[in-house]
Amino acid sequence: MLFNMNHRLKLVLPILLLFCAGSAFAQSSTSLTGVVLDEADGQPLIGASVLVKGTTNGVSTDLDGRFRLSVNQLPVTLEFSYVGYKTQEMRVTAAKELRVVMRQDAAILDDVVVTGYSTVKKSAYAGSAATVKADKLESIPSASFMDLMQGNATGVQFTTPSGQPGAASSLRIRGMGSFNASNSPLYVIDGVPVRSGDVDQLGTDAGFSLMSTINTDDIESINVIKDAAAASLYGSRAANGVVIITTKKGKVGKAVVNLRADWGSSDFAMNFRPVMSGAERRDYIYDALYRGQIRDGVSEAEAKAYADKDIETYAPVPWCGYVDWNDVLFKKGSHQTYEASISGGTDRFTYYTSLGYLKQEGITIQSGLERISGRVNAEYKVTDHLTVGANLLFTSTNQDVYSEGTSYTSPFYSSRNCVVPSDPVYLEDGSWNRKFIRNSDRNPALSQAYDWKRQFINRTFNTLYAEYEFIQNLKLRSTLSYDYNVVKAKDWADPRTSNGDDTNGSMYARMSEYKKLVWKSQLSYRTTFKDVHHLDALVGYEIDDASNDYISGQASNFATAVKNDLSNGMTTESVGGAPGAQRIVSYLATANYDYRDRYYLGGSYRVDGSSRLYRDSRWGSFWSLSGAWRIIEEPFMNPVRDWFTDLKLRASYGVNGTLPSDSFGYMGLSSLTSGYMGEPATSPSQIANYDLKWETNYNFNIGIDFSFWNRLRGTLEYYTRDTKNLLMDMPISMVTGFSSYLKNVGEVHNSGVEFELTSTNFNLKDFTWETTFNISANRNEVVKLSNNQTQIVSGSKIHIIGKPYYTYYMIEFAGINPETGAPQFYTNTEDENGRYVKEITEKTADAHAIPIDKHAEPTVIGGFNNTLRYKWFDLAFLFSYQFGGYSYDNWAQKTEHGGYDLEANIPTYYKDSWKKPGDITKYELFIEAPKVRMNGVTTTRRLHSSDYIRLKTITFGFTLPKAWLTKAGIQKARIYASANNLWTWAAYDYYDPTSAGTDGIASWQTPPLKTITAGINVTF
Repeated sequence: MLFNMNHRLKLVLPILLLFCAGSAFAQSSTSLTGVVLDEADGQPLIGASVLVKGTTNGVSTDLDGRFRLSVNQLPVTLEFSYVGYKTQEMRVTAAKELRVVMRQDAAILDDVVVTGYSTVKKSAYAGSAATVKADKLESIPSASFMDLMQGNATGVQFTTPSGQPGAASSLRIRGMGSFNASNSPLYVIDGVPVRSGDVDQLGTDAGFSLMSTINTDDIESINVIKDAAAASLYGSRAANGVVIITTKKGKVGKAVVNLRADWGSSDFAMNFRPVMSGAERRDYIYDALYRGQIRDGVSEAEAKAYADKDIETYAPVPWCGYVDWNDVLFKKGSHQTYEASISGGTDRFTYYTSLGYLKQEGITIQSGLERISGRVNAEYKVTDHLTVGANLLFTSTNQDVYSEGTSYTSPFYSSRNCVVPSDPVYLEDGSWNRKFIRNSDRNPALSQAYDWKRQFINRTFNTLYAEYEFIQNLKLRSTLSYDYNVVKAKDWADPRTSNGDDTNGSMYARMSEYKKLVWKSQLSYRTTFKDVHHLDALVGYEIDDASNDYISGQASNFATAVKNDLSNGMTTESVGGAPGAQRIVSYLATANYDYRDRYYLGGSYRVDGSSRLYRDSRWGSFWSLSGAWRIIEEPFMNPVRDWFTDLKLRASYGVNGTLPSDSFGYMGLSSLTSGYMGEPATSPSQIANYDLKWETNYNFNIGIDFSFWNRLRGTLEYYTRDTKNLLMDMPISMVTGFSSYLKNVGEVHNSGVEFELTSTNFNLKDFTWETTFNISANRNEVVKLSNNQTQIVSGSKIHIIGKPYYTYYMIEFAGINPETGAPQFYTNTEDENGRYVKEITEKTADAHAIPIDKHAEPTVIGGFNNTLRYKWFDLAFLFSYQFGGYSYDNWAQKTEHGGYDLEANIPTYYKDSWKKPGDITKYELFIEAPKVRMNGVTTTRRLHSSDYIRLKTITFGFTLPKAWLTKAGIQKARIYASANNLWTWAAYDYYDPTSAGTDGIASWQTPPLKTITAGINVTF
């Protein structure tokens, strides 16, 4: 009775305290002693678990790696386990000193693929998945795991509209699959689909990523499901792939305490859109004024007098000397992280708990991210049949963000365009300058000092589960998850700045609430018969219920700028608020069979019903079939198995989907937001389409896995992805009162090849070196558009059947006339055979826009990863790259003026402009009032290669020898330095090639940043 009570107390206390774990103890007449050592260096392993197999009798090793364990009788079998090492068994027949050497299991996470519904051995998996282990994410200075996927996972492209901390970002898997709906994958955390994406409340260009609330240090592994084999189990949300995040769990053994801290700084990853200095700009403008007068027929003396006078209007030398607005508006950013975690457990109870703090300051005053996060993952085996568990997360994330786009006080737009070196920040009396050459009274430094935009996310994501095993391997698992987010935002325009002086101060505030309840129940069975047949099957039922609500308001006319709460504004500018909701009900089944671990066959079927669709078309079916053949297991491979160590062929085909983005897209709606003469009224706002349905994705994948000498491992895959019933806005007669309505009409095709090769170059006692190279090639092609159209022009793009969706459409630049310096263009008129006639003209009216054989999507993307260890030193570095894509410089419509806007800044590339007859260049004569305004012409001169190679991450560490740490009770201590985006080569390096989005538009957002940190990691 006393033993049972003591045992129960030791199991209950960890649940209450979250930092303790007990080990069962039983009296015995035989005492076993021994030591557990690390095979690599012979050092003792502290906290290794020693357990009598089949019982709860176990202990942990002490600071010297030693243990003492009492047993009732001999012989017994002991199990030795330790995190990151292979579990070992030893049969003990006599009470003698035991010496156990543990071997590291560096590939422990490579051995399995997590699908969200099951965990499958990689050797038995027939689908396509990319796995990123925790060690690829550790010590890298990034607020989001998504940034670190670039180059680490084949077929995955990372994009972000802004380099501001916490900005919204996205992953795109195997190309573009939708025109109108989402192209983002489904995110699943510990088996639960979660809300993701941008939760920005202020309409900023940077956005606010919900995934910035996830602490990267809590992630054990990330599995990217790319084909239908597992993705079809997620049905109507999985057409763009599934990203499955598994968080860390406790393991049997002594409590392990881990502490980590790092500090660093941030700066531009590249010299981003540099402009001429004050003196250079003055010289260019003077020359432009002079040349303009000569062109107009005046004498040289008159032209010089004109330039002498007007130069003081456009480029005077200010009282303080020329101003470098980069120094005024930008600074070095900073990065700091503090992490603490405790994990451990017994054979009945395991736990992992962590607390983290991250703070990033951006490269301007009003830019940064601060996050506090806490996690508890616990699992308790109540009986031999019943297991319960909880995964609990709470996080508070705050973002400071500045205006981007074409705001006149945006630090990027203003410093690269409309505030010039001749504009002083302050007047001679010390007051703020409010009279700019081009920017009127809008001082961006003043705005930075007083205006601000802030957003806050408080998130709790809690999952409870229970699993009951009726008989061996027949299990019922039920999971209840609740994801609750409150996002608050405030936007203050101070009365002392140009943004708020007209309204005497303005405050906009908004609060949104997001709720997501997921309930899943699934019955699974796994069996083996006749020792050669293996079967597992699962059936399940799920409910996914999501809702949101918001309220907003704007007030102006404040008595004081210090008290700027919304209620203190005397004038109410606007109020708003509306709820939203959606639900998915699902039934699913899957089965997998294999024979002799050689032949594999799997299938899945799922039925989804979504509230986003009309009841008659609400239900859809999604399915997959997959198979694999482990050729290496065949007897005919025996003669070569000493060097040909693995060979597997696998294939899959299936259907999944994408839901419409709008919760009410099928409904005929009326608007109540606009009245008539001050009275409430209704007006039609949307045409009904009860035939609306999800987009359907047909996914085929075939791959081959191979290995030589267990040191050279590779994967080659080919896939096709056909998305039908694409949602498009179909034009209709304006007689209806609408110009278009949403309909399923389009079709797009993606196909590609992926290749990954991992080589263990050296595997010696003191030195190891592993290299992984991956490359992915994807081809996107429009197959069908709406209403039998063959092409649709959209700005600088054309969507044309047979071409990539983001194909460029513009006037073709023919160079600069070497005699006059005038820009030239191809006419591109069509002859009777439909071929383009490429005559040269200097009149833009005679030049025709045509489809350009260039597109935004890169042809290939990939990464090159190396991990080296020598004794106590480790070095890891990753290069990411892309080739074959292009970006269009939309920014140039403001800066590529060639002298038309002499009040503005001048890009440095105009240093190479035409100056005299015979010059060969692509930049026109810089002259006042040019006949052709190049910033007003959409031309291929603004089309630039987005090819680049980037040193994405690099980490150098020193792990202190265990002999130095043992007496202090420290299990491991490591000092490291790390960097993100440290070096970049770009084919066109005037702006960062990764600053353009997936649509290939390089605009006015913040570029990616380079971050360098140093830190320490200690494990007790």
